[in-house]
Amino acid sequence: MSVTVYFATNRNLDDEAEFGFGNQYNPDGPYCVRYGAAEVTVPVDRLVGEYRLESVSVAPESIPGLNADPAAPVVRGSDRVFDGLRDRLRANGADLLILLHGFSCSFRDSLERAAQLREVYSTAARPLEVAVFAWPSDGRILMPDGGELFKLSYFSDRTDAEASREAIARSLRRIIDYFRNLPRGLQCGQRMHLMAHSMGNYVLRHAVQSFARDFKPGGMPRLFESIFLMAADEDDDAFECGHKFARLPELAASVHVYFAANDGALGISDLTKGNPDRLGQAGPRTLTDLPRKVVLVDCAAVSDINGLTDAHHQYYRSRAEVVADVQAVLAGRRPDEIPQRVFAAAARAFRLMPVR
Repeated sequence: MSVTVYFATNRNLDDEAEFGFGNQYNPDGPYCVRYGAAEVTVPVDRLVGEYRLESVSVAPESIPGLNADPAAPVVRGSDRVFDGLRDRLRANGADLLILLHGFSCSFRDSLERAAQLREVYSTAARPLEVAVFAWPSDGRILMPDGGELFKLSYFSDRTDAEASREAIARSLRRIIDYFRNLPRGLQCGQRMHLMAHSMGNYVLRHAVQSFARDFKPGGMPRLFESIFLMAADEDDDAFECGHKFARLPELAASVHVYFAANDGALGISDLTKGNPDRLGQAGPRTLTDLPRKVVLVDCAAVSDINGLTDAHHQYYRSRAEVVADVQAVLAGRRPDEIPQRVFAAAARAFRLMPVR
């Protein structure tokens, strides 16, 4: 069985790269985006099985004066992808989940992980289609330093994440323009959700800053029903700062922060990279003035993946209790009505408990 994953990317088209995209920017600039769809084979064990990317199709694009005759009509790859996605949403009665992937994630990884989210988060009552913005992470933890040694690609990925801000903001604007111009009879009427994992939250921070420039404070459109910040490699004061996540809640009906104090990957980010305490380890630094629509979910008790070594960082897609919790949020359950949650009043957070 295979599933379709839609994508947007500011990576470079590369005939020599696996599945056609490398780990550099689009040669026309980091703000330039291509769109397409991919087919991914689904394993029997959807939680921890191996997903396998089989094929990638890039939507054709013709921009007069850039890659076409100045008199030629405009052909936008985004329109073709959005048309196909809209048809699937209408046919399946599905919501759309958009993924911003994290550090050390190749183009292939990003598509396979998006496919996994479609499979594990979908339910019969609330099916999902998925799309991913594949920013140019290096796809590896170590990279050559130009000599005989290797260096961590963390800093390179962090630079690429920030530089992708305008590309993602442009994609959000394209979504708005596309649906705004659709005749009423062609609109799907389904909901959109956004999920950022790990360094994808740093990507999201900068994309929000670029997108927000077009709107006065409090005036951004509510694009998403839910935004999920998973194991966020972002500063714990993010919701306090105007140049970080202070305006993020404008974009959604609710924002859900999933964190775990035993997340080893974020501990390394904190201790060895000189970063402040991470949002994905202990949640927000202070609860003062934290918007009520921000829901905190402590996953420390359910962050390991069947004893596998993953630094307690991938629980968002491979731990059954977290998957069930996300399913409940997507289904519209109230925060205090979701099973396996225990409310900790002092932390204003829900603790997810293991299934015994």
